[in-house]
Amino acid sequence: MLGTMIEAYDFAIYTYLVVFTAPLFFPADNPATGVLAALLALGAGFLARPVGGLFFGRLGDRRGRRFTLIATVVTMGTATFVIGLLPTYATIGVLAPVLLVLLRLLQGFSAGGELMGSATFVTEHGTRRNYGFLASITPLGNALGAALAPAVVGVVTLVIADDVMGAWGWRIPLLLSLPLTVLVLVLRTRLDDSPEFKRNAAREETSSKTPVRDIARQHPLALGRVVVLAASVLFIGYFASAYLPIYLQTAGGLAPGEAARFASVGMLSAMPCMLLTGKLVDRWGRQRVQIVLLVLAAAVVFPMMSAVGAEGGAGALGVIGFIAFVCIGGAVAVPAFASFTASFPTRVRYTGAALGYGLGGALGAGFGPYLSALSAEVTGSRFAPAVLLLVVAAVGVAIAATMRDTTTAAEPIPAPAVADPDVTPA
Repeated sequence: MLGTMIEAYDFAIYTYLVVFTAPLFFPADNPATGVLAALLALGAGFLARPVGGLFFGRLGDRRGRRFTLIATVVTMGTATFVIGLLPTYATIGVLAPVLLVLLRLLQGFSAGGELMGSATFVTEHGTRRNYGFLASITPLGNALGAALAPAVVGVVTLVIADDVMGAWGWRIPLLLSLPLTVLVLVLRTRLDDSPEFKRNAAREETSSKTPVRDIARQHPLALGRVVVLAASVLFIGYFASAYLPIYLQTAGGLAPGEAARFASVGMLSAMPCMLLTGKLVDRWGRQRVQIVLLVLAAAVVFPMMSAVGAEGGAGALGVIGFIAFVCIGGAVAVPAFASFTASFPTRVRYTGAALGYGLGGALGAGFGPYLSALSAEVTGSRFAPAVLLLVVAAVGVAIAATMRDTTTAAEPIPAPAVADPDVTPA
């Protein structure tokens, strides 16, 4: 959980520094243009996730979950620390945004193997009774990192003036990644591999030597479902964690540091919801819970955006609406993560889940915040992003309705579902 937290912190910290870094790396006459360019750099990190999923997924299925999770956290921590040392456009010209995008790609490459590796590792310890609860551990770590990032930015902006933040203070949250990475590296070296992987590795004839080819041939429908569901869930999640902080500043009128602190409180509030969702998955099955949460996200987004815009972001209804949506945006990932890992057998699970999640992330999370901001810019309506979310949630419901309730331990969850002949029980 702590490893996933640091990965999420490293990847999310860029979002809350965009207001300071956009003029430094993407100078433009129109501030909105610079922000859009910076959000494209955010999306670039997601483009590398499928590649990272392929690389680390195959490594995790061949060498083990523990070995691979050590590699992902080192890669992410190094990339984030180097971003904190980058010269700006004024110093090295066009090379500055190029290097920034390359490092974002390296971050995405690492994240492509981290989240599903963590989810695979954790859920392979589960049974039918606690599978959903354990599935909440990885998105909980992701939420902790997503909360830590704006909290650090918020604290730094309280201590350092805005002009100093724009000059060099933005580097501090990025450079903090180094000690955090060292701490997690020490903890992860003390982990042992999951029992299920060790059992599978002992039967060498059952371990896939070509997991990518096996997924393409034997589990194409499962992979497709994971891609689409991941795109839907991540669009909603990053709408909450990446687009709403910008919306709080543009429509709500909050200062960058205030918006960051506001977002941090929202993400902290989401954590109990995620744990509760895990318990509900164990009781009712992930399919039911997934559909209910997707419908709730679609139902809440319009009144939430209206309240935030009408009350300057910090009014009572705005606060309640924002926290409610962020809670749903975090909780919706819990049954999804359970679905991703349960969609594939042990021998190709890491690869299948990481590849599907990476492809879905490139679509939903990589371009979601950018498309949300662009739709509002083009249409002139602050509710245009909410319309996009409504469509995405409907697609997610359609896919979730076709995914069978199973666990990685091959124990069926007692909830009605549509049979999926494409999925081989682990």
